[in-house]
Amino acid sequence: MAARKLSASALSAFLKSPKGYYWSYVARLEPIQPSVGTYDHDKLCGILWAEFVDRFYKGVPEGQNLTQTLTDWNDKTDGWVPEKPRAKLTGALEAWGAQYYQMFSPDDGCRNGSELHLENERFVAYLDGLSPERVVHEVKSTSRAPQLSEQFLKVQTSIQVKLYCVLAEATGICIEFAFKDSPYQIVRGPIVPVTAEQRAGWEQELNALADAIISLGTDPHNYPCHPDGCTIMTKNFVGQCPFSALCQDIEGAEIGFAPRKHRK
Repeated sequence: MAARKLSASALSAFLKSPKGYYWSYVARLEPIQPSVGTYDHDKLCGILWAEFVDRFYKGVPEGQNLTQTLTDWNDKTDGWVPEKPRAKLTGALEAWGAQYYQMFSPDDGCRNGSELHLENERFVAYLDGLSPERVVHEVKSTSRAPQLSEQFLKVQTSIQVKLYCVLAEATGICIEFAFKDSPYQIVRGPIVPVTAEQRAGWEQELNALADAIISLGTDPHNYPCHPDGCTIMTKNFVGQCPFSALCQDIEGAEIGFAPRKHRK
């Protein structure tokens, strides 16, 4: 069977926890029920925000766009997200939506297309957007960090953005943050140039990582568990990897999982 092409999320999952990568991308499993404990509500908020920006650049009117976003958010969080975090992110989505139509224009040249599918013989990617000058435009919903410049740098040098730049033959990177902390705010960073030499170096790194992952095959024992990467533990909170019951071979744990859905 041909090796499955790797996405940025797959590469990042492997670096975070090889065993978590195995369950998600080799065994192709995902939890049946979403969980606040694994930040699924935050991930959903980010997905819906990216879809909002996509519709913005496709010319969808403000009222229609925001209504669609909030309807999707309410429908997809009903019954499992507690009221406090749900209300907070609802407020964020409302504020971001209003700001976006005031700050930007669909014909500002930031995007020549949205939700772009790119791939080569090893990798597959779904870009938020790409400008006519081949500048990658990536939007992130996130909390504020003490240093904005360092927060931009973290995303600009991430596995995800490097892969996007390689596949798109990008000439630059434009990162945009939607902050989930009050006051809710949109911040679009400056365009950071990307050279052909940088892309070549990133491609070499990505290919080496892909070779290492593919060489492990399908034996689960080739993928070690890495608790530091898949368990968040602080004084007031513990976020447990959703696959921990499978890793511990707890009887009946498999009933909590379903085949992982493919992204379109």
